Amino acid sequence: MSSELNQIASWSLRWRIVLSGTLCLVAALCAAHPADAEVQAEQRYQMALEAQADRDYRTMLELLRQAATEGHAEAQEMLGMVLLTGPTLYGMAVKADRCEARQWMHRAAAQGSETAKVQLTLLNRLRASPAGRNACE
Repeated sequence: MSSELNQIASWSLRWRIVLSGTLCLVAALCAAHPADAEVQAEQRYQMALEAQADRDYRTMLELLRQAATEGHAEAQEMLGMVLLTGPTLYGMAVKADRCEARQWMHRAAAQGSETAKVQLTLLNRLRASPAGRNACE
């Protein structure tokens, strides 16, 4: 009976060692790749909307740029609109830039945004450049 207890204790000890080693490995991997470090474009876009509601326009602009760069069509469209209106709606935190707005609208339109297509038409009419020249070059 004593040898059976020794075998069970030995087996139990081995499993505890394996289990604790596995837990340590998982903890190390989680520490190396925290889940919240990989914020997706949609999340950035939602955070930009929250920043807009809080009137934190610098943060809004930064988050929109990040989400738009990651290919989020709504962020591209909104960034284009924000850059079109600039200080008119967002104060001195946002500088108006028709050329950059046009680039973001092109990207959003390429992804099927009807709003971006309409805005591009408007932007093309507003260009203040001599015939045959692109104002954004």
